[in-house]
Amino acid sequence: MHTFKYFLLALLLVAVYPSFGQQQDVSGVNVENLSDEQIQKVAEEVKARGLTMEQAASLARARGASQLQIDQMMQRIRQMETVQPTEAIPPTAEPDKNNLNYIAPSKKEKTPVSPKNKKLFGYQLFNQENLTFEPSVNIPVPTDYVLGIGDEVTIQVWGASQQTYNLQVGTNGAINIPGIGPVSIANQNFSSAKKTITNRLTSIYDGMNGSTPNTYADVTVNNPRSIKVNVIGEAIAPGTYTVPATASAFNVLYLSGGPNENGSFRDIRIMRNNKLLATVDVYDYLINGNAANNVSLRDQDILFIPTYQKRVETEGSFKRNAIFELREGENISQLLDFTGGFTEEASSSRLLLTRFANDQYQLKDIDKSHFGSLQLQNGDLIHAEKVIDRYENRLTIEGAVFRPGSYALEEGMTLSQLIKKAGGLREDYFANRGLIIRLDEKLFPTTLAFDLEEVMQGKNDPRLQREDQVVIHDIFSIGEKKSVRILGEVMKPGEFEFRKNMILKDLIFLAGGMTEAASESYIEVARRNSYEEAGTVGSKLATLYQFRIGRDLKLADENASFMLQPFDQVYVRRAPSYETQRTVSIRGEVQYPGEYSISDKNERISDLVKRAGGLTPTAFAAGAKLRRTIDQQAREQLEVIETLSDSTIDIAAETEKGYADLELRLRDILNAPGHAYDYLLREGDEITVPTKTEEIWVNGEVLNPIGLAWENGRGIKYYINRAGGFSDNARKSRIYVIDTDGTTKVTKSFIVKNYPEVSPGSRIIVPAKPEKEKSDNIGRWLAITTAMSSLAIAFAAVFK
Repeated sequence: MHTFKYFLLALLLVAVYPSFGQQQDVSGVNVENLSDEQIQKVAEEVKARGLTMEQAASLARARGASQLQIDQMMQRIRQMETVQPTEAIPPTAEPDKNNLNYIAPSKKEKTPVSPKNKKLFGYQLFNQENLTFEPSVNIPVPTDYVLGIGDEVTIQVWGASQQTYNLQVGTNGAINIPGIGPVSIANQNFSSAKKTITNRLTSIYDGMNGSTPNTYADVTVNNPRSIKVNVIGEAIAPGTYTVPATASAFNVLYLSGGPNENGSFRDIRIMRNNKLLATVDVYDYLINGNAANNVSLRDQDILFIPTYQKRVETEGSFKRNAIFELREGENISQLLDFTGGFTEEASSSRLLLTRFANDQYQLKDIDKSHFGSLQLQNGDLIHAEKVIDRYENRLTIEGAVFRPGSYALEEGMTLSQLIKKAGGLREDYFANRGLIIRLDEKLFPTTLAFDLEEVMQGKNDPRLQREDQVVIHDIFSIGEKKSVRILGEVMKPGEFEFRKNMILKDLIFLAGGMTEAASESYIEVARRNSYEEAGTVGSKLATLYQFRIGRDLKLADENASFMLQPFDQVYVRRAPSYETQRTVSIRGEVQYPGEYSISDKNERISDLVKRAGGLTPTAFAAGAKLRRTIDQQAREQLEVIETLSDSTIDIAAETEKGYADLELRLRDILNAPGHAYDYLLREGDEITVPTKTEEIWVNGEVLNPIGLAWENGRGIKYYINRAGGFSDNARKSRIYVIDTDGTTKVTKSFIVKNYPEVSPGSRIIVPAKPEKEKSDNIGRWLAITTAMSSLAIAFAAVFK
């Protein structure tokens, strides 16, 4: 509440407070003795009685208040306000959406547009996600903002006096400042209204006057009102838009999507009170960044977008290609400003104009000298060509020079001068021949040979022409690349570059030396036939040389001078008896299970069992198994079997595992070592000897698959009955038994079924009946009938 209001209420205390209710003269009242609660109670009483400020002031004067009492009351009120200042209202707070006067601002709607509309220069300004002109309500109002009915004005007073007013412009165009009365500010811009309000405040705040004021005031507009603006004419989305009163022309153009494919970007008119207020040229903003015509709008303003008068389109090597709108008098020079100019690849000396005239199109070449004078017409198409991919003075040189590349042709330049420009010849140049590839008058390439030694001596130094290509080879690029190869037992076998004076130990050294498997006594060199030998017909393919060499790469004296020649091939043979250790393993019921090295190529399974100390008393020899690694030979055999076999065995899966199980008749092997079943050992063999077992397993199509105790003399049917008997889907004729050594025994049927025997650890498998393929009996009989009919017709034809 304003200070002056408190002052009047405090004086009114003598009229409404009970202890002073009957007094007519207040000259004896001591204001300093009044409490804050008394002042607060007076305020509430005055508000309850509905008294105005004028009525309160008249009543206080009528009670005879002196100037001293008034001064004391002012001082008392200031002290109380310093202790409890009024909280200011943020000038840029969010609008109160619960206010009945609140009107939601318009939002930009997505409107379909034509492809031509998107090509218009300026369209993207109002229709892209990364750039928005949507009006904001959370910004301070500008100084030229015009206040109107409904605006909320916040006045903050600080310093010796502290007070905050939150006032609204009424229908009379004024705000009502307590203690001052109505202050008319409608239709004034914010800067002018702020001065008006400040000047009026000085009438009740003495501290604001003078050269050394101690009281200050600030005026802000809180929650600017909403206004309605109409967009008519050639807009993408014409209509009426509700925007904050701070909105500008671009804000509303953004909401409407801007001009459509027929609308003008250069002559957008802002109408106010049926008069033209301003004209907006969007190009001036886009090209020059000039926003001077982006004027602030008022309620009921009209944005009128007329149709365009002249448009031209650009294509080709411009920095910006689009459809541009031109004003009367603008020419190609202005159009180039709109496009941003030519690209770096453009031919800027001329343009090609396509113009519609007399019901047909015509082309016109425009020279650069006419860019500023030629007037363009509506519908013109301007095309900028790229520069010709051609050089008027280019030379190229490649090969054995220090700086190969392109060079400029100078008047009278010779080959030696070009070589000098290219840094001179490298030391490895091929001197006998070079080529100049030259274009004739029909641009067909021709060759001109030269001797490089003569050129450098000045004897034959040809003059060069435009687009000549000079080729100078080095000695290494003439003929087949010279190399040598080394194969066999060296660390890095392969091909190596041939070098002069290279001998055998040099090549072995480059290959990382010999492996441990290399034979020192058998190193062979194969050499191509010489040119003379290759020129005669014969059966000789190569010349062979054999050497002995130590691992320390010291050759014997007689071989020290043997030089390698280009394309020699060196073979370092493997020592005949060199072998790496081959490891096998034996697990389970042997005395010393573990890994063993094969000591001899003829070592067999019986030898391994013997080396392992033999079987333990609990060993089950009949159940022993052998797992063997699949080597390359076995892999190829399995692939052949898979190709020819129609079995259901997944041979590919066995190959992928890398091993296969073999039948192992360990009992027979131990009884007769060296027997056919006593396999020779191979790298990676794994032998497993299980403990004795006394169970029988019944699986497959039985009612209760189960493991049973083995009983001597019992057959398959006994164990199947113990497992509940056959199921309805059992295929009784194909029962088979898998013994502990991995072998399989099948049922044989001839008049009666002969089931295989079972032994401890055997697994009885009862397979299921195969699924019957569904057949079409009608189709089958139809086919048979057709075949019989055809056969009868054939017989009738033969025996007729």
